[in-house]
Amino acid sequence: MQPYQLSIQQVLERFNADPKRGLTKEEVSKHEKEYGTNALPEKPPVSWFWIFITQFQNPLIYILLAAAVLIFLFADEPLDAFIITGVLFFNAIIGTIQEGRTASILSGLNKFIKSNAIVIRGNKKQLVDEKDIVVGDILVLQEGERIPADARIIENNSLKINESVLTGESLPVRKTEDAIKSPDLPVADQKNMVFKGTFIVSGWAKAVVVATGVNSELGKIHATIEHIDTDMPLKKELDRLSYWLLFFILGMCVFLFSIGYWMGRPVKELIVMLTALFICVIPEGLPVVLTLVLVTGVYRMAKHKVLVKRMQAVEGLGRAQVIVVDKTGTLTRNEMMVCKVCSDNIIYSVSGRGYYDTGEICHEGKEVSVKKDSDLYKMAVVNSLLNSTEINFEPKTKIFDIKGEPTEAALFIFSKKVGLKKEELEKEYKKIYEIPFDSRLRYHAGFYEHDGKGIAFLSGSPEEMIVRAANGTNNCYQELLEKGLRVVASGQKEFDLSAVPSSEQERLTFFKTIAENKIHLLGFCGIEDAIRSEVPDIVRQARKAGIRIVMATGDHQKTAMYVAKKTGLYQPGDMVISGPEYQKMSEEEHSANLDKITVYSRVTPQDKLEIITDMCKEGKIVAMTGDGVNDAPSLVAADLGIAMGNIGTEVAKDAADMILLDDSFVNIIDAVEQGRHIFYSLKRVVLYFFATNFGEIVVVLFGLLMNMPLPITAAQILWLNLITDGFLDIGLSMEPQEPGLLEQKFWLTEKIKLVDWQLIAKMLFMAVPMGIGSIWVFSQYYQTDLRLARTMTLLTMAMFQWFNAWNCRSMTKSVFRIGLFSNIWLIIATGFVLFLQFMLLYTTSMQYLFKTVPLNCAQWSLVILVSCPILFLEEIRKWVVRRWFTHA
Repeated sequence: MQPYQLSIQQVLERFNADPKRGLTKEEVSKHEKEYGTNALPEKPPVSWFWIFITQFQNPLIYILLAAAVLIFLFADEPLDAFIITGVLFFNAIIGTIQEGRTASILSGLNKFIKSNAIVIRGNKKQLVDEKDIVVGDILVLQEGERIPADARIIENNSLKINESVLTGESLPVRKTEDAIKSPDLPVADQKNMVFKGTFIVSGWAKAVVVATGVNSELGKIHATIEHIDTDMPLKKELDRLSYWLLFFILGMCVFLFSIGYWMGRPVKELIVMLTALFICVIPEGLPVVLTLVLVTGVYRMAKHKVLVKRMQAVEGLGRAQVIVVDKTGTLTRNEMMVCKVCSDNIIYSVSGRGYYDTGEICHEGKEVSVKKDSDLYKMAVVNSLLNSTEINFEPKTKIFDIKGEPTEAALFIFSKKVGLKKEELEKEYKKIYEIPFDSRLRYHAGFYEHDGKGIAFLSGSPEEMIVRAANGTNNCYQELLEKGLRVVASGQKEFDLSAVPSSEQERLTFFKTIAENKIHLLGFCGIEDAIRSEVPDIVRQARKAGIRIVMATGDHQKTAMYVAKKTGLYQPGDMVISGPEYQKMSEEEHSANLDKITVYSRVTPQDKLEIITDMCKEGKIVAMTGDGVNDAPSLVAADLGIAMGNIGTEVAKDAADMILLDDSFVNIIDAVEQGRHIFYSLKRVVLYFFATNFGEIVVVLFGLLMNMPLPITAAQILWLNLITDGFLDIGLSMEPQEPGLLEQKFWLTEKIKLVDWQLIAKMLFMAVPMGIGSIWVFSQYYQTDLRLARTMTLLTMAMFQWFNAWNCRSMTKSVFRIGLFSNIWLIIATGFVLFLQFMLLYTTSMQYLFKTVPLNCAQWSLVILVSCPILFLEEIRKWVVRRWFTHA
């Protein structure tokens, strides 16, 4: 049986605990050995050296290193081998700098739960470090403290715990010491347990520790995070692309070597030619350009208050198909607010936001003036005088810090909206006696002297207040409940001051009698966890963009449904299921209904993790938002984890891939739009790189089949791939944002893959003319001057690249319609590359390194004449595509 199912005596016997004496030193040592410590294991930090080494753990890097070795061994001049090696080390240094991370999830978990605690040991109360707590220790729990370990309550005095960071439930949970016999209860329903990392809102208790460290609920989350291994969509695709390129290279090498050997070409010459083929296939400059594109995206997102921790998340969010959100802190502000008030059978609306004290009392859309003799005004008086909370506002973070009961704070803010000031009321009403809220009484009462008369004010459970009311029930109570609101009733009663007894015991009996008989029911306050004002609009924008938003919360189903309907997240025909219902579903059932389920309620952290995992298994790209410890496993498991910056726990921030700095949900849609723009930028970059690389392959392939010398050297290929491609790709990445990126129709007409068959077809259309034109130019010169022929081939391929860079600006729009001057960075890059090409041809040092010779005007004219038709061929292709889409 679980500890929550055991009686107090049974749980004490199981863990050999004594509530009065506590544990002895010997027992502490014994329990530590038997049950373990109250600490979470830490991973050693990864060294910069190891990060640098891991940059080379890629099959394409292995191929380039092999190519460098082969060139060094077999080529007439080994200079190309040193150039290749230098490029690889440069890329590794860039990657090492970008991947340096400052904190880990595990260290964040340890920081989050670090605190001291009071325990009973050797018949004395002692303050000990939480890591020294062991199973069987007796905890003394007091208001405002953080729970240091999972424990079973054995004594209880109105204990209320805020478990939102663990369960997602926004309201504090009232605890009990009684055993609960139901099996397999989720954490949120274990009312006689307290859990590590949660906070005490009010009351006090004693509890016996039943789980520490990795065995606690928080420790289980830690273990889950530790074993989750997920990659960004971009990384998955690039890894897959690497392996396809590897297989392609191996296949091509075997094929071409066989042909060359059959044709009688020398083995040494074939090896050098095939190493050139290696370099042709691999886009050496792609990692650097991809990094620059992503860094630009990080900068743009930072302007929208989105901090990106993992660069590849920038692009991944643009491809997100599902965003799974927690209710508390994400859709809502985790700030309680009175939004409806019912008095004299009239329901009033209360405007405002969270704990801000500005707002209006309205009826039927019109602001009302609250009269001093009305029951509505007296309700405000009750809620002001009975408030015992402290509300502090932090200007820097714009977050309210509530000391005490959040519901009480919300009622107090309502009284301030009516215009009341507690300091002035306390001068008018002199307190005589107070009965604090008690779980058995279910009301809070204050007794005052006012104008020579005695008056009692009460606030508490509507059910209890209605039973004791002299003026009957209030019909609008049920209406407030149906709206998913938490309802608190207010009442008053006059009494005779002269009848108040003098002894303390008699006074308690006297005032309880007054509070529990024939009170005047003033009305009801309906309280909600304030929904973020921007959320309904965000949900509409997300749906328009083809993105599903799904809620997964620890709250009750009615509360979750209320929020889902109010935000527009729930639509007719959608399904709503609870965590226990989800667990009973088979994998096939859940998969079949995955696209219909909009709301998951009463879910545990494990449920959330499984839901995210199921979605990923279906091939969906999933983003997850959250702020609590309970969200951490899901944030790690999702393709993209998004944490709240202000209200988010340190654990959630460390687990996430990006952080919303101002907690504004609206920034997610802005980030999605930026992500889609970056996705298309990357697609342009990849198209341009591989069109060039495949053109180089065609040149090398034709050179072999036509029994020619190698048309272009390894160093010249690196020049094309790194310098010409690199700078022009940077210019391409600065292309202005496309219109309509958040329109579902626009997005769904495109493949959500970086490399697809459509891109491959475009690549072939651009690469084949480039290869044919370049090999034709080479064939005109190689028999008389090989060095000149290779220089002409190099310039021809470079010029094809220049034209193709402009072709790649749009997949369908004419470059002349886009505007030749709309991308100033591409113009600058083209001019700079042209300048470098002149340096390559007309400076002695560059001629030596890259085996080039100067060209005359006639030779330049021939190159331009051969390469410029690619621009007009691509314009014709785009025209055909536009016509086809128009008539489709």
